[in-house]
Amino acid sequence: MDERTFNKLKLLAEKEIQFTEETVAYMSTRVPNLYQKYLDIYINELREYKSVNTEMEKMYGEIYKQVKHHDGYEWGNRNEIDSQVNTKPKYHALRIKANEQEYIVKYLEGVLDNIKRLSFSIKNFIDIQKFRAGMF
Repeated sequence: MDERTFNKLKLLAEKEIQFTEETVAYMSTRVPNLYQKYLDIYINELREYKSVNTEMEKMYGEIYKQVKHHDGYEWGNRNEIDSQVNTKPKYHALRIKANEQEYIVKYLEGVLDNIKRLSFSIKNFIDIQKFRAGMF
């Protein structure tokens, strides 16, 4: 998911999770659909995140082998080799992509948690309204 799409998704999620006194009845029926919608998005983004990580690990191994055995220089320890691996532009770009994807996945996990709690918030809101109306 690119940054523009992600920003649109964030705005949409914030809008879809909010409810007012006028929309509480509608939102109480919408929670399962919202959860499924964001679960589908989460699964796709998690799959992408794992794919990027797998690609990054493969690239790391290839670069590590190249640096350690074919670089013509005897590196002292793994940290020195890691510093060489991390300076490779393609690997660095892939790390940035993985970090961005991790952020998206964690954001979506938060959205799913908020949707899970939304049912309780709606129920509490309705109970408060009943109490105020003297129905308890």
